[in-house]
Amino acid sequence: MTILYRYVTREILACFAIVLVAVLSIYIAIDFIEKVDNFIEAGVPVSRCIVYLLFKLPFIFNQIAPVGFLLSILVALGLMSKNNEVLALKSCGIGKDRLLKPTMVLGVLFCGVLFVVAEMVVPVFMVNANQIWLQEVRKKNIYASRTNDIWMRAARQIIHIKQYTPEEKRVSGITIHTFDNNFNLINRVDAESGEFKNGRWRLNGAVEQVFEKNTGAHQLKLHNTMTADIDLNPDDLAQAAKRSDEMGLAELGRYIEKVEREGYGAVRYRVDYHSKIAAPFVCIFLSVLGTGIALRGKLREGMPVSITYGLGITFLYWIFNSFCISLGYAEMMPPVVASWVANLVFFSVAGFLLLNAN
Repeated sequence: MTILYRYVTREILACFAIVLVAVLSIYIAIDFIEKVDNFIEAGVPVSRCIVYLLFKLPFIFNQIAPVGFLLSILVALGLMSKNNEVLALKSCGIGKDRLLKPTMVLGVLFCGVLFVVAEMVVPVFMVNANQIWLQEVRKKNIYASRTNDIWMRAARQIIHIKQYTPEEKRVSGITIHTFDNNFNLINRVDAESGEFKNGRWRLNGAVEQVFEKNTGAHQLKLHNTMTADIDLNPDDLAQAAKRSDEMGLAELGRYIEKVEREGYGAVRYRVDYHSKIAAPFVCIFLSVLGTGIALRGKLREGMPVSITYGLGITFLYWIFNSFCISLGYAEMMPPVVASWVANLVFFSVAGFLLLNAN
């Protein structure tokens, strides 16, 4: 590694460390202020809130690392441009490809780090964080198995949900067991699906069995629709349901096969599957984009302008990528295309800016 490569790499990493610490501190402080009241009201020590936030750190890191990486490139190269270091390098015959190489290498390294963290660290830590929030703070005895089956135990009920779609507040394959004070089964309801409307759960295609306490006989009732009297909040279910960020690629792939084999739609999970692959590669095109912008001579004003450029680019990418992901969820775009099109478009823009840089 030449002196120039070491110098550029050191400057970018130093800026990245500063940006990462600053953004993480702000994020955690805001999240702590929002959540600490819930912990205190539930009688949970504040120390558990700190543990909860620590479990969320890998997830937060994966979310803000690409932004920090782009800002660090813009700030580092912008300061070099302001101090006429880029001009000095060009006067020595050093072209833009020599400055692009260290940023590209860092982009590939960051891509690998984000992939490893998302695949091996985030799923484990997010499961622990959700358990603290649900069981200790919300006092919900809910368990989500590795196959996304959800079990909930209420005062006199045990509820099993095969699949839950948070966006539609809809359950598929629900069974409700109701017991008396002596834990004798007095009622069982099996329904094909259910929706949360007007504060109540309405079940469709339900079969109800009412058991006689003394004789053990039971009556069978069929309902096209019925209202279920259960203490089940959609927000709690959304936390309990095994989400894509709690599963690695291999587990998510197995879950998609299982859901489709049982006849349910898995389009959302397929979009999430390809998004988990595409997300780390954002660092590679950001390295090209940041270098192209910095070398165009627009960042000589220093850090304020660099941060403004970085936040603006990040906002545009987030809006466009979210729009494409939404089209994938709505089945208006294939999952692979929905997950990768934002990366490809912004990489093309980055290449154009770099080719036209001085």
